[in-house]
Amino acid sequence: MRLSILVVSRTAALLSSMLDSLKDALHLPGEEVEVLCSWNGDAAEEACIDNTSGYEFLVANRTPYHFASNMNALAEKANGDVLLLINDDVLLDAHSVDAGLSCLSDHPNTGLVGARLRDREGRLTHAGILFDRRHSPYHQLDRLIGSEHHAVLGEPRPVPATTGAAMLIRREHFQTLRFNSNYKVCGEDVELCLAMRQQLQLNVMYCPRFSGEHGGEATRSHEENQGGNSEDLTRMRGLHERFLNTANRDQLRVELAASVAEADALRSLEAHRSHEGQEISAILAQLKQAGDAECNRGTNHWEDQTHALQLARLKLEQKLKQAERGA
Repeated sequence: MRLSILVVSRTAALLSSMLDSLKDALHLPGEEVEVLCSWNGDAAEEACIDNTSGYEFLVANRTPYHFASNMNALAEKANGDVLLLINDDVLLDAHSVDAGLSCLSDHPNTGLVGARLRDREGRLTHAGILFDRRHSPYHQLDRLIGSEHHAVLGEPRPVPATTGAAMLIRREHFQTLRFNSNYKVCGEDVELCLAMRQQLQLNVMYCPRFSGEHGGEATRSHEENQGGNSEDLTRMRGLHERFLNTANRDQLRVELAASVAEADALRSLEAHRSHEGQEISAILAQLKQAGDAECNRGTNHWEDQTHALQLARLKLEQKLKQAERGA
């Protein structure tokens, strides 16, 4: 199997770090892997790219930033049987790409594999994309739990959609579907996942062991007008609504199972927080009780001291009177 890794970048430091993380994340022979980059930065920055991955690296395109169009162009030049689409601000965990490739090959009805991603503080940022009642996509449990929470570990499982920040897909399937380049900011990954499920009747899988740290749209954040787009959201909502209207029983089960799993995780999280709140209240009550007791002990101490001083004063007064009478 030959793997083509596709990445869009304009920042040498980010790209170099991602390439370095490939050393431990992937263990295919060197001749079976290529890294193709669509470079959006200047020539001076490009000269600073440091490829320590051990794999062939090539700047295949130098065009203005547009994620969908850049990736489509890279896929045209790719030689791999499988494509790894990845953001330049992702740091892959050890053996994570190996695990993703195994998931893709071990599940014959799978067309696309998504990753488990976290932020720099270890909070979960991606474990599959779900849809709310208005058909708006969202990252389930985003920053509500740690990335090592039991709710997002375990075996690979189907999800409604997954992020394009780190996904594995067979090249023939990507070339059949491709990213819709009409999106201005984001949404092409969601549409690709829905097309995979609807047109090709293949599952989108979330693989917990395919994992890494994601800096959070570091490339996109440098581009103007990349903060969100109502047209993109409207398009995604319409796509998902139409998908549900024509979905078969198995596809609906995936939607339901993902929502139920998230609801169970949220209930567990709320119960845990409630228990923690009760424990904190009990600790505060104990501290207050101890403080009151200490205050009472302090008050009694000073009352005893006052009584002792009064007795000492009376004794001195008596001695003075006796001394005066003796004189």
